[in-house]
Amino acid sequence: MILWWIKKDFRVSDNPALSHALQADEPVLAIFILEPSAMQALDTSARHVDAQLQAFKYLRRVVRACGGECCLIHDEVIPALDRLKDLAPQLSSITSHEEIGFLRTYERDKAVQRWCDKHAVIWTELAQTGVIRRLRDRDKRTELWREWMSDGPLVAPTDDKLRALRVPEPIMALWPGHQRRWSARDYGCKQATPLTETATRKCQPVSEVSARKVLRDFLDHRSIAYSGGISSPNTAFRAGSRLSVHLAWGTITGREVYQHITDRLAELKDDNSVQSKQLKKSLRAFLSRLHWRDHFIQRLESAPDMELRPLNTAYEALSTNDNAEYLDAWIAGRTGFPMVDACIRCAHTTGFLNFRMRCLITSTAVHSLRLDWRDILWPMAQWWTDYEPGIHVAQLQMQSGVVGINTLRVYSPAKQMADHDPDARFIRRWIPELADVPVETILSHQANPTSAYIQPLVNWSEATAAMKADYYAIRRSAVTKKLAEGVLDKHGSRKPASARKRTSGRRSKKTSANTA
Repeated sequence: MILWWIKKDFRVSDNPALSHALQADEPVLAIFILEPSAMQALDTSARHVDAQLQAFKYLRRVVRACGGECCLIHDEVIPALDRLKDLAPQLSSITSHEEIGFLRTYERDKAVQRWCDKHAVIWTELAQTGVIRRLRDRDKRTELWREWMSDGPLVAPTDDKLRALRVPEPIMALWPGHQRRWSARDYGCKQATPLTETATRKCQPVSEVSARKVLRDFLDHRSIAYSGGISSPNTAFRAGSRLSVHLAWGTITGREVYQHITDRLAELKDDNSVQSKQLKKSLRAFLSRLHWRDHFIQRLESAPDMELRPLNTAYEALSTNDNAEYLDAWIAGRTGFPMVDACIRCAHTTGFLNFRMRCLITSTAVHSLRLDWRDILWPMAQWWTDYEPGIHVAQLQMQSGVVGINTLRVYSPAKQMADHDPDARFIRRWIPELADVPVETILSHQANPTSAYIQPLVNWSEATAAMKADYYAIRRSAVTKKLAEGVLDKHGSRKPASARKRTSGRRSKKTSANTA
């Protein structure tokens, strides 16, 4: 008997772990293990648990429609495996995908391997993304990524194959109330979050069928606005692909999305109309984002302790502000910077915020309020319905500047409002107390605070100037530069070999502060 350990791969299409399990002529146990420790982890919120339960519910419906069955076990993984082995002594192998997570899942998976060794069970982990396990040479990553993406998605198993997914009654009995328990609350998820019932309803639905609808809508209607439309929080909800939540929970794969995008570009190859040119520009920009997504997750795969320390450890010397009042105000969206507060309150309710605005709220926390990036790591993780550990920690470190190989970008809330919400439409939606305040007053509140809104926690110009002075004192040191070389070698992006040849000999631009 084979166990298909379901974990963030809630789909039947392009599922290497499922396809591998069904290759053998044996019964397959399809089990989703909902770990109590995961629900109480600092990066978990009820919206994450509900997303997984929603995705699993649809997966189970598909499997049952074919005559198969899936089961949920609410327990830690090792005790769950012990119970499964007791009830199914013939269990001989486990198949799952390679999960890239924080130290909690990293240590759990090592414990699973020890359990398998002890019980003579073969555990096969298969890639479901373009992240390469145990990558030895970063120079080869782009080539390997393209090979993976171009290999084409796996077809969904036939109904006859899915009928091999069976759950004997004694094992199904491990899931009491399986017809009605479909929310985080049912399984005791008590992680403190700003979520309300209304907020939960505003989150994207998460299922394989929802993923396909979102992809089709993006390809047929919304993608033309992607390039140029994803920077503003007013337009990003429509212009963005909105596939990130499905990629995060495995209701679709990046490889399948890549295939659809490249097919669409092939269709448009000979169409040189103005509309087609804009659409091709947007689709190419989106393909680039798919590549960057796996690039950043690769960092966590290569450095699983990223939650504890910066990739460039020299920045441990950067002084931070251990101010609980500042942290609480930032979490609540009450920093006194209207654009920042509107973004945070939007995240609380919708579980989504576009990339540029995520950079803004991170920059404000770290560069203006001088909070340690680790202090905002877990609270912010809880907000996102599309939470992906590798993306989250890699971007948080990069935007904070502690990777040390990129331009330091310090985001001005007033400039972001002027550029991307000039009529204060977004701000007034999420901060109703500013509904009748003139736009000019809102825009100038950062530099000239008025009684129209709460006072900024800090003087933005003075605070960021002091931070940059401290930051560059560290960055200029020989030790920091030496460490940065190691970070670049292990974690830096690479151009394809052909591009490197074209640019060899050119002098690179000097890295400097950038106030966006």
